[in-house]
This record gives sequence, C-alpha cells and structure tokens, in this order.
Amino acid sequence: MRPPWVVRDMAEGDNVGILLLARTLDKWFNAQGLSDIGRDLTLHAGFVATRGDRIIAFATWSPVDGEIAGLSWMGVEEREQRSGIGTALLSAVVRAARDAGFRVLEVGTVADSVDYPPYAETRRFYRARGFVDRRVDPKHYGEGEDRYDRLILHLDLARESPAPQGTSRRP
Repeated sequence: MRPPWVVRDMAEGDNVGILLLARTLDKWFNAQGLSDIGRDLTLHAGFVATRGDRIIAFATWSPVDGEIAGLSWMGVEEREQRSGIGTALLSAVVRAARDAGFRVLEVGTVADSVDYPPYAETRRFYRARGFVDRRVDPKHYGEGEDRYDRLILHLDLARESPAPQGTSRRP
C-alpha cells in the first residue's frame, strides 16, 4: 500500500523537485513553459502535494490585480491524476487567494479551438470545479505560423471550495 499524499505550502527548497516533475509532463509543458515555470517559482506562492519526500504535484498563483488572482501553474504526476490531488491543490489555492482578499481566481489554458486531448481534459477539470469561460485570446501561444488560442476561465471565490460533483476529497 502506498503512503498517503499530503498538500503543504511550497517551500524554497521545492523548486528542483517541481521542475523535475514538470519535465515529465511534456504533454502540457514545452521548453518555454518549463523556463517560465522556473522563473515563476521564485516569484509566486503555491502548494505542493507530496508522497513521502517526493513531490507528486504542484500549483502556483500570484496576484493579477486588486480583485483577480491568477493560477499560474499546476501539474500532477500522470499516474497520480484523477485521484483528488489536483482538486486538493486547487482548493488550497482558492483558500489562499480568498484569504488574501481576491474575488476571482483566473486561469489560462489552451482553448477549445485546439483539438488536443490532454488540454481537453484540462479544460474539463477546471469547468467541473466551477470555472467559467471568460474570453478567448486568439493566437496567444506559440510562435510564427504555429500559434494557437488561449482560453481564460474565472472562478468566483465567493463560492464554496471547488470540488466536482459526485466525487470525494482525499486528505
């Protein structure tokens, strides 16, 4: 039996473990994304999920403006996905942003116009937890002819903590 996982505040020494995990999530993070994660880990607050001494998931966030906080990065080890860890991390970010006085949590992801199953699953995850589509920024990601759309979703922080209907939460 595997030991339970735990969500805790991200600590300064977690950056290497987060980047190692992010590099395994190449369906979601390209070289530019990995570089941006590395930069943002020094600037953003966040949480990690650990199993023993190993980081198995992470989520970071930062202020966008006086009312909106942004969920900047989130990743869960592939074999740990669909186990409640992502929802637990998102709930921790929601509590932290709400406690800091923000009214909305914003996240950007690849838009529906891109037919790519890993990001279809990402959009489903956010929408199932109460995020609503706010806008699409055409050709926001990528370079040159390889540009694609970004979807911005918002979560009203006055709501209860996010949890999909019909599922339970793990510690």
